[in-house]
Amino acid sequence: MPKDDNNNENKKTNATFLQIAAEASVGHLGIITPDGYPRVVPVNFVAVGETIYFHGAIRGEKFLAFHDRPKVTLSIDIPYALVPSYWRSEKYACPATQYFKSALVKGRGVIVEDADEKARALQALMEKHQPEGGYETIDPAVPHYAKALEHVGVYRVRCDSWSGKIKFGQDEPEKLQRTFIEKLRERGGPMDEATALEIEHFPAG
Repeated sequence: MPKDDNNNENKKTNATFLQIAAEASVGHLGIITPDGYPRVVPVNFVAVGETIYFHGAIRGEKFLAFHDRPKVTLSIDIPYALVPSYWRSEKYACPATQYFKSALVKGRGVIVEDADEKARALQALMEKHQPEGGYETIDPAVPHYAKALEHVGVYRVRCDSWSGKIKFGQDEPEKLQRTFIEKLRERGGPMDEATALEIEHFPAG
């Protein structure tokens, strides 16, 4: 993660990355396949600090890419509400827009071999994606987990740098932002209240 001379600003930037990584359930892993073509692979992932983990097979394209061409990217996005054009213009289509948060991670991929690290990574994945519990803690000392850990691939991406974009109409006039907030709450769709709150969090200017 690139460092900033202003420590408070750096903490704020890192917190933004961690928030996006925590909220997004799927990331899109960018690798180069053996035939030289780029490929994007959807993966369930977890961020442990500045390190990304996900699991997969111990063979195939991801395995070969991490072994031979370890420079990778991970694109993360959280889609929010779509704002229709007619909230701004009766006839002009161009104002239609999608609000979102996104981050692009650049790093080096590693195939995790250590059983304890594998267990910690998979436990973190479970805590993110099944927070209600309902399972025994993943531990290589537990026989049925020890066998499973031998046959599952766990992959690590250490974040060298990242860039992000957050779009909630920050460049719109305050009056128009208020209109969008009102209409989102009137519509009441699945992400409308969350989007209204984000617009309030990222005011104009």
